Amino acid sequence: MEVAKDPNFQLLSSKDFVPEKYVRDLSQNYVGGSELQNLRKKIQTLSEETSNNLKKNVYQNYVQFIDTAKEISRILFNCKNLINGCRYVYTDLESEMYQLSHLLSEQKSLLSALSTTSILEDTTPVNIERENKVNEKDLEEENKQKLATILEKVEGCKVKVTYMCINFLYEGDLLEIDPTENTSLKTVHVYLFTDGFMITTRNSNSRGLMKYVYEILYDLSSLAVVNVRDLGNVKHAFKLLIFPDTRVFQCSSNSNKAKWLDKFDQAKKTRLAQEQQKRESIAEKSPSRSIITSTLDIDFVVLAAFDEEEEEIGMVHPEWFLDIPEELDVCVAQRHFEDALTFLQKAKDYINQFVVMTGQPDHVMIDIQRKVEQRQNNLTEVLMKELEVNPDKSLQGGLRAARRAVRLLNQLGRSTQSCDLFLKLCSSMLKTQCKRVKREGSTTVYVRHLSSVVFTNMCHMSDEFLRAFPDSPSCASAYVVWASGELSLFTTHFAKQVFMPQTSLSTITECIVMVRTQCERLCIYGIDLCYQLDGALRSPLTKALRDARDKLIDSIKLRTLDDKWIPMNLHSKSALARCLQEHSNMGLKLDSYVTGDTWLQLTASILAFTKIFLTLLDDCMKLKTTELMFTIDETLYSVFEAQVKHSENSLRNELNQDQRKFLTKNAEFLLGTLIEVSQIKYNEAVGYDCPTLIKLQKEYLALMKGVSPTARSTKTKYSSEFL
Repeated sequence: MEVAKDPNFQLLSSKDFVPEKYVRDLSQNYVGGSELQNLRKKIQTLSEETSNNLKKNVYQNYVQFIDTAKEISRILFNCKNLINGCRYVYTDLESEMYQLSHLLSEQKSLLSALSTTSILEDTTPVNIERENKVNEKDLEEENKQKLATILEKVEGCKVKVTYMCINFLYEGDLLEIDPTENTSLKTVHVYLFTDGFMITTRNSNSRGLMKYVYEILYDLSSLAVVNVRDLGNVKHAFKLLIFPDTRVFQCSSNSNKAKWLDKFDQAKKTRLAQEQQKRESIAEKSPSRSIITSTLDIDFVVLAAFDEEEEEIGMVHPEWFLDIPEELDVCVAQRHFEDALTFLQKAKDYINQFVVMTGQPDHVMIDIQRKVEQRQNNLTEVLMKELEVNPDKSLQGGLRAARRAVRLLNQLGRSTQSCDLFLKLCSSMLKTQCKRVKREGSTTVYVRHLSSVVFTNMCHMSDEFLRAFPDSPSCASAYVVWASGELSLFTTHFAKQVFMPQTSLSTITECIVMVRTQCERLCIYGIDLCYQLDGALRSPLTKALRDARDKLIDSIKLRTLDDKWIPMNLHSKSALARCLQEHSNMGLKLDSYVTGDTWLQLTASILAFTKIFLTLLDDCMKLKTTELMFTIDETLYSVFEAQVKHSENSLRNELNQDQRKFLTKNAEFLLGTLIEVSQIKYNEAVGYDCPTLIKLQKEYLALMKGVSPTARSTKTKYSSEFL
């Protein structure tokens, strides 16, 4: 850099630099206010060049910029101290300069009066001044017409252009190119003003004169124009650096490119000239004395003229307020987001208090306010990118890494956007965690691991959400919708893994019980999604219960084909004891049915059915919901009736007296003991007796007495015997 070769730059960047000593030496070596003023301008120019070069190098040396930002800040701080020191030295000469300027103004007005006065005491206009005024009016009128034409052609730019109060310079079509892949993106129509650069696109739904649609308007002071060398397919292009983005545009020819660059340079110079003119006009209005006030924590200097006629009051804002845009750029580049937020709040407080005291902001404050708003938008975009989910972003930090960005976005008033990005981040993390669960081992093991991962993460995300958005009803509603959507995705995957033809009802029951238990953990955070889980599983559960009913009925029919209606011999006392203990655990006491050492007065098919039915009853009670009770009662009735019908059919056969007594005893066990135990289990789970089992017991009550099944009429109204 050329600035680094300047001896003043090397002196200011040295560690042993003392501003007071340097100013004292300057006041001794330089004589007169003009020399001190030139030196001050030179140091001010050095500071501005350093700041501009720093901004340009941010895009090329971002990492190095972060490392050296503190050092540059210290140098700029020394420059500011030096400028302040020169300002104190220059204060004594300012009053004399003002008096001299006042005398010159009086002489100028006197000469003007003499030049317009003739010998005959009538006035003659000055042709030169009139011509200048006519030219300025013509240019102003032409600019107004051009701006009106732009407002008619571009849709959606009226507020921006009217607010900026800018002068038109140049327009044309450009081809936008991707800055990384060098591929064509789209054709845009752009407008260059003295204060901004507006980009528009073709209006596909053109109506009347609205040929273009407004896309964005960049402040000319916030962008840098860089020439791009011709390389491959990219020719006649230039680059716009708008922190933190970069946009590349291609011109139609080399001459067109040169014209665009000249116009940009002209716009920059015009803007600098306007700012210099504003500063000089404020300096001319400054009186010989100033009154320093500090009311409502506002540090500004009121410059009031003490002439015979009261003049307009000019405001000189504090230096920290003028440097707010640069400070915000540095904070965002160094990722000191909290400091940037502090600067934003400080600037807003100053502007609000200034407007309260003065009634309206001046042009300097309006310009600073516009720049601060742009920096605030840039800060918001950077924070939102912190929460965006992309394949290149690592999720190692988890939700704790997102706390800072969410908190700052909430403070900036962007809680809705931060909530949306936060929930998308949660979805991405949950999806990543679920992918890590491998399908290994049995279905029960897989479901236990998967449900634990899903609902543990959802509980953690609920905790983080309540921490980030404690008092926000709209965000809470968004979170409930998100949780409902994630549960729907989980239940869809769960149904595909569990509800398969080869899966037993006991396995399905165990998996559903685990998922329900995990889902109940969310109730601690005020989110009850159990009803949604039951509703999503209602249809596959109904189908699973009916499939289990059909399989059990088929197995009962196959087992009863070889039933000889003889007592069961367990062959050993230990086997008998194990059988009694097993049924005792299920709530059945079979001691009264034991005869001899190893005999039970029950058939093998009855004992097998007893175990199957009680297992089915336990599974149904674990799956019970209000919507499933009809299907459960129907299933219990159909399975039990299939076994009772076997006893009924056997009674119709020609059996001897001993077999009929044995069959009656087994029927009493089914319709008496087994139904009583089943009703106890049913009542404990539901709160009332099973109506279908009561109905079944009444229908087959005669079977317990050994009555022939012919006594129970099975004829229908339309059977052949009635015809």
